[in-house]
Order: sequence, then structure tokens, then C-alpha cells
Amino acid sequence: MRHQLIHGQRVLMAVAACLLLAMSATVAEAQKICHLVVIADTNDRQIGDSVGVDAYHMKSLFKSNVARNQLQLHELVGNAVTRRGILNKIAQVNQSMKTEDTLIVFFAGHGAQDSSRGHYVELSSGGNVLRSELLGQMSQKDVRLKILLTDTCSVMKKLDVHAAVMEAPVATTTSPAFVELCWKPTGIVDISSSKLGEVAMGDNVQGGYFTSQLTMFLSQNADRPLNWATVANSVRQRTANYFREQHPNGLDVPGVGRQRTQTVTSRISIEDGGGGTTPPPLSDGPRFGVRVVRAGSRGVLITEVMPNSPATNINVTGIQGSVALESGDRIISINGRPINSEADYARAVDNSGQMMRFEVLNSRDGQTYSASVRLRN
Repeated sequence: MRHQLIHGQRVLMAVAACLLLAMSATVAEAQKICHLVVIADTNDRQIGDSVGVDAYHMKSLFKSNVARNQLQLHELVGNAVTRRGILNKIAQVNQSMKTEDTLIVFFAGHGAQDSSRGHYVELSSGGNVLRSELLGQMSQKDVRLKILLTDTCSVMKKLDVHAAVMEAPVATTTSPAFVELCWKPTGIVDISSSKLGEVAMGDNVQGGYFTSQLTMFLSQNADRPLNWATVANSVRQRTANYFREQHPNGLDVPGVGRQRTQTVTSRISIEDGGGGTTPPPLSDGPRFGVRVVRAGSRGVLITEVMPNSPATNINVTGIQGSVALESGDRIISINGRPINSEADYARAVDNSGQMMRFEVLNSRDGQTYSASVRLRN
């Protein structure tokens, strides 16, 4: 009997210890603050309307997904968007932060590239701020995580409708995706809306293509854990696809030529807390990553594209940057052989070398493209 009592006491003590550890971790996590600095150059005569939509989307996203007691929102718009105003605001926010906090700086406005100094944001008030200066100012204090997001929309398409504005619901708890993205990693995340030689597009309804796809992706996936590599890869693919949907024949860019895509770029230098920072190794998961069914007289119809599979990272002839296949696309041939059934498809993928070439009929524009992909082993 005494042995049973002692055993029971030990079990209760172990359970109590586990509960205490879990409660301590929860309390520690709840003490972390996300400082979101939204900088929107709404005075810009060319793109001010688009920039205003971007600011609204970004603020709404965080208000809806980060608990109100864990979110500090700082905003610069209109006349406040000056070189001194931007650098001073980041410095002020830094002073109020603790080491376990997260700093996110989002800039929406004009941007340009200098061959010697790199990317910079170009202000309607005059002057500019180098990207390296923004990152340097953000790093003046050693905090858990520093995230720089820029949508430097150079061209805005004016639509004859207006963006719908609704008050964002205020979160009382932080969603699983934002717990993983804001509280678990440490380091630096740096994401830009386009690469050197490209313009970033936007309109007065959706805002910048990059910002709209970023906020949409995070809203749609807020209830599951995410890591920054998955976010960057998914938003890069979504932005490129949306650009091609809006501009199927490309876009004439003065001094550059015809631009056929918009390529989101990222630099992720973080240690994670279990969520990971890179896509799965090439040897993990399905070899190609699509499910297909017979599509009648020509090709097979894609019914599902698996996340982080090679099918989300294909190269298409004539298009800059990698793109993702989508449900509704058709695979016409693989390595020169016609594909007209599920068996044809499975045999061709299994027998292919690691580099596979194929033809795909795009469901969005009805065009057939030549493509290639590196398969998993």
C-alpha cells in the first residue's frame, strides 16, 4: 500500500512538473511582442492609391492574427514618410523593444536599384534610403527576429473600381502560423517584391501584387504552422502566376524591354525553433508531385499539386524565374513522348532521368509551354 501511495505521488509530481513547464513556456511566449512598422508613401502621385491598399492589407493581416496584447503597430504615411522620419521611427521602436521581441518593417512605395549601392527605396518627399541602411538601423538592437518586407511598386494599373475597406477583426490569440513565424525563429528575413531589372506591379484595388499574394497566402494558411522558406517560395510562385494572369502578353518596361513575370526575392538567415527554414531535401517526398487523370484526346489533367514538391518549382522556356504547376493544367508530353493516360504519366516519370522535360498546357491562357524540372531521386 505504501509503495502504491509513493508511486502515485511520483506520478502526480511528474504531471505537475510537466504542466508547470508548459505553463511557463506559454507565459514566456505570451510576453513576446511583435512590433510592426508600416511605412506607406501614400503621397506618391503615381502609385499612392496602390500603396494605401498595401498598408491596409498588412495592418489587417496582423491585427487579425496576432493577439492584441502581443502586437505594437507603428505607422508612417503621407508627409511623415521622409528619410529622417523612417530612420528615426525604426530607432524609436528599437528603444522600446526587448531581446525576445520581433521587429517587422514593411515599406510600400517606389524603389530602384543602384549598381554600386544596391536596392533603395525612393521617396516622394525627395531622397532615398538604401536597403542596407534599413537593415542596419533594424539591427541596432539585438532582438529575436528582424523582418524587412518591401513592395516597391514601380507601375500601378488604374482600375475603374475602388477597394472595399472593412474593419479587420481583432485577434485575442495568436494564430498557429504567426506563432511559428514571429516567436520561434531568430535571425533576419529580407524579402523584396521583385528582382533586379524588373518592375513590381500593383493596382488601386488589390494593391501591390506581392503584398496582396503575401497577405492572402498567410490569411488562408493562418491555422497551420508555417516557416519562412515556405512563405517565401509560395508567395514567389503566386506572385509570378498572378503577374502572368494579369499580363498574359507581358509588360513593356521603358529601358528594359518586355517583362513577362515578377520575381520575388528573399534572403533568409535564421535559426528556427522547430519550424525549419528550408524546403525538404530533394530526396524526400514524391518524385514530381502532381496527381493526374485522363483528359480525353490530349494529355492528362492535373488534379492536385503537392506543396513543396518539384512541381512547384519548374522552369518554363521564355519565362524568367521558376513557376508552379496548378490544378487544371494539362501535361501533354514528357521527354518527347505523348502522355494520354495515368499509366503513360507514371511510366514516364518513373523512367525519366533527374532532369525531366515536358510540355504543359496552361489552364489560364490556353497556351502550351515547354518546361523542365529537376525530379527527386
